[in-house]
Amino acid sequence: MKFLQTRARRWTLVVVVVALLAAAAGVAWWMWPRPTTLQEAARLLPADMQRVSFTDWAAIRAEQGVDDVSGEAGEALVAEALDAELTNSALAPSSAMLEQGLGLNPLAAQWEVLGQSKAGQVVILRTDESLAAVRTAITELGFSEPDDDATSGGVWQGGPDAIAEVSGLATYELSHLAFLDDEGLLLGSDSPDFLATAVEVAQGDEDGLDQDDLMAAAGEPLTATVLLGEQACGELSMAKADASARAETRRLVEEVGGVSPLTGYLVAIGPGGDLTVGFGFEDDEQAADDKGPRSALAKAEDPGQLLAYPEVFAFDSAEVDGSVLAIRGELQPDAFPLSALAAGPVLLATC
Repeated sequence: MKFLQTRARRWTLVVVVVALLAAAAGVAWWMWPRPTTLQEAARLLPADMQRVSFTDWAAIRAEQGVDDVSGEAGEALVAEALDAELTNSALAPSSAMLEQGLGLNPLAAQWEVLGQSKAGQVVILRTDESLAAVRTAITELGFSEPDDDATSGGVWQGGPDAIAEVSGLATYELSHLAFLDDEGLLLGSDSPDFLATAVEVAQGDEDGLDQDDLMAAAGEPLTATVLLGEQACGELSMAKADASARAETRRLVEEVGGVSPLTGYLVAIGPGGDLTVGFGFEDDEQAADDKGPRSALAKAEDPGQLLAYPEVFAFDSAEVDGSVLAIRGELQPDAFPLSALAAGPVLLATC
């Protein structure tokens, strides 16, 4: 009897230990940082991207209280999102034609991301909807079906002539398509070779874009524009401004104590009008040194945009996390943040 009692106690102890370990594993899983939607999308892009344009369509639908995005309802959503600059989508302006001609409604997707580099560009949609109708439509338009992997990464080649079969459509990012049905992904590019490379990244066979630190600053945005590498200091350069604007920029930068060159620049709009402007630097010291100067510039008048930043957003805070500086604020009514902050020349992005 004593042996049985001892054995029972041991089994009870084992059960308790296993339960505690399972509970600890569950807590660890719950607390382990998971990627944001923006990070998830960006990781699927090839590593050499220099410009990333992201739209969280599921979040925009929730923000606008919209469930039906077909027909006139979809056109109204696009008009409102574009007018308020809640999206920088490459596909949204053609959503009605895409729905009719390709059986594809980007507004119904979870999210959309467009990556651009010197080597090429790729647009990726993640959707919960079946992509079978899209394949039927593009076959009728003249796309060539791949010999293998038609639903798991093979490149469907169409070209501009096939896309032109849809009246009024000029979305050449969809000239060639690839489907990853198991992941709910549709990839498109104007280059079949670059699309094949992008598919390898999306399938995890090649390393993708690694900009998690900068992307993390945006949290869960409705839309984001990210400039990387040469574009971070090039696309928004004040060199595009006239001589008087360049001179005024130099004066303002000297007045705040100077700034460091950027390795990345991000403008993200969150729910409720939250704004994040993120700056990536070579090291932590540059990020810390730029906190004061960039904060001061965020309250200045931009000579290139011919507006004062307080007209665009109310400055809230500046935070440094490693080599990333994030300036946060609240959008002003009827502001146009992507036009003011993500289309050059831009004082705040000066290098």
